[in-house]
Amino acid sequence: MRIRIDNIECRNSQGRYEIVKWYPNRYYGREEAMIAEGYERGTNTDGSWYLEKDWFKVHQSCFVNEESCYTIATLKWDADEYCNELVSVGPRLLDLSKEEQGAFFEVYRYAEDRIKQENLEEDED
Repeated sequence: MRIRIDNIECRNSQGRYEIVKWYPNRYYGREEAMIAEGYERGTNTDGSWYLEKDWFKVHQSCFVNEESCYTIATLKWDADEYCNELVSVGPRLLDLSKEEQGAFFEVYRYAEDRIKQENLEEDED
């Protein structure tokens, strides 16, 4: 399940539901420009690469996607209460703009209903 409104999304990641905020990735498409700025390519022991300058490293994965995200909150199904427990990551929910808060609660409302339906269907099986 994925529900996204504007830059707020609920998704299932690593076996749990989380609500994330997407933002523009400042490294996307900048690999060549950073090399021109003096960054040098290095290689990790796992074979992946990075760009480094003045002890600052940027992993190769940072150049791939136009957006990055961070978790605002997680949703955990409570079978006894038949609802989700919302757990905010620090004050991140409070740091959202008014528009983002509106999108957050709309995404949360849809996610609550869908997760509840998924779990009720599992209980019937």
